[in-house]
Amino acid sequence: MSNPQTKSPMMAFVELTSKLWLTQALNIAAKLGIADLLTTESKSVDELAQATNSHAPSLYRVLRCLASVGVFTEVEPYQFALTPIAEYLRSDNPYSFRDQVLMHCDDWHWRSTGEMFRAVKDGKPAIHHLYQVNSYWEYLVKNPESQALFDRTMLAAARNFHAPFIKSYDFSDNSKVVDVAGGRGSLISAILKANPHLKGVLFDMPQTVVEAAEFLEKEGVIDRCERVGGDMFESVPTGGDIYTLSFIFIDWDDDSLIKILNNIRNAIAKNGKLLAIDSIVPPGDEYSWIKWVDLDELTISYGGPRTESEFRELFEKAGFQLQRILTMETPCSVMELVPI
Repeated sequence: MSNPQTKSPMMAFVELTSKLWLTQALNIAAKLGIADLLTTESKSVDELAQATNSHAPSLYRVLRCLASVGVFTEVEPYQFALTPIAEYLRSDNPYSFRDQVLMHCDDWHWRSTGEMFRAVKDGKPAIHHLYQVNSYWEYLVKNPESQALFDRTMLAAARNFHAPFIKSYDFSDNSKVVDVAGGRGSLISAILKANPHLKGVLFDMPQTVVEAAEFLEKEGVIDRCERVGGDMFESVPTGGDIYTLSFIFIDWDDDSLIKILNNIRNAIAKNGKLLAIDSIVPPGDEYSWIKWVDLDELTISYGGPRTESEFRELFEKAGFQLQRILTMETPCSVMELVPI
């Protein structure tokens, strides 16, 4: 990779305009399973092409580009091997982001990104114009294959982004955790596995919690995790002394979130806490991946990440006080809230 400090402003700009090629190159490597083929040893382009029924010269051009940014390495001419970054393309890696690459290039997502200009012009998510839905949630309900890919992507994100929080947060004084909109149970299962004294409630749409049973059983926590179906905009299960909301704020507008927070405020134990796990937009010109995630939300929902001051104002409107923020070396922070 070239040293960014040696680039002229012109070349720095030109390279910025070309990132879509990188996304599609990663997509090709993910679809073909290149990282899986390199798990035990390096292989030649001819071997990789034969194994994937691909055109060897064209495949080489893709892998050469990926190697230039640290994804794979060309150990000898036309011979490639894994790198630490490429490990995240392996399908057998429990922390793999292979599905995220595939999801970003799934037709609905790729097309929505391409329509970002329309979202900026009229304030409606691009996905609304393309598929006549208000958010990607509505689209996914109608498209089960894309839904399954999205769910796997979220599971990988949870494993990578939540792990430091679960290891460091002290749950010793708590007895019951309620995960609101917890999907198939990736967060609550990890919390319960790390804290054998806890009991849990997984709360999500009825069909979702039915489908979560297999995952919770596989994780060995189904006996300690009650599954409750419902609508978080109407009510949430009562009696928990810890409630969690993970990457929910990023998907909804303020009015919708205040409804959810009010319902948790009515259900939470007197001395309970709400852990809002989400991304906080840093101020000024500081680079943050979250600022780019915000553009994704611009195209697929009415939500988006918020600054710390925006979060504080939102929480106070719903009867919560932001007590402290736990930051980690991941794109998410844990905002610990108490009812007021």
